[in-house]
Amino acid sequence: MSKYHPELTDHHDTRAKIFTAAAKLFAEKGYNGVSMREISETAGLSKPTIYYYFGNKEGIYTALVESSLHYQMELFQEISGRNIPIKSKIVEIIKLRFQQVKDYPEFAKFFLLLFMSFERLPFLENFFVEAKARRQMLMELIKQGVIDGEFGPRANPEVTAEILVGALTHYILKQLNSKENVLSDHLAKDIVEMLFRGLNE
Repeated sequence: MSKYHPELTDHHDTRAKIFTAAAKLFAEKGYNGVSMREISETAGLSKPTIYYYFGNKEGIYTALVESSLHYQMELFQEISGRNIPIKSKIVEIIKLRFQQVKDYPEFAKFFLLLFMSFERLPFLENFFVEAKARRQMLMELIKQGVIDGEFGPRANPEVTAEILVGALTHYILKQLNSKENVLSDHLAKDIVEMLFRGLNE
């Protein structure tokens, strides 16, 4: 079962319909290339309905980002708090991310392009702060692995986190551009095993 926020994925919910339509359009055209009319037509809802829920286009964009980001943070924290080895926690985080991408590619494409885009929107400053905090949490997991002796003492948490995120981005892009099933639990384990084999040398 996918772990995306129910508010984003319940197809019977009006907000979810708006989120799904907006994510698809924003991923294709960017924030400035999308109109409220397009969101209305794609969602199959009237513009007054959309204005009632979100006020304007910025309201939709901000709510879409914040709702997903906050829920993702909760899941990250839940996995981080499990009583399992650090390496297993990182594998579980990757497996969760892969499943989300497979189940909801439009949302995945939207958030991936949000990170990679040069379209820096001033009202998203909090998003980038929270994204940085999540990256810091990953670094803290790796630091804890060093302290626990699970990884070698020369492991660099910052570099390791960047390499890990880079590998995930590569495979997620590959999945989004392919009709084949690229992402799997086995791949998640392989990525971590290859990376951490180097950390232990």
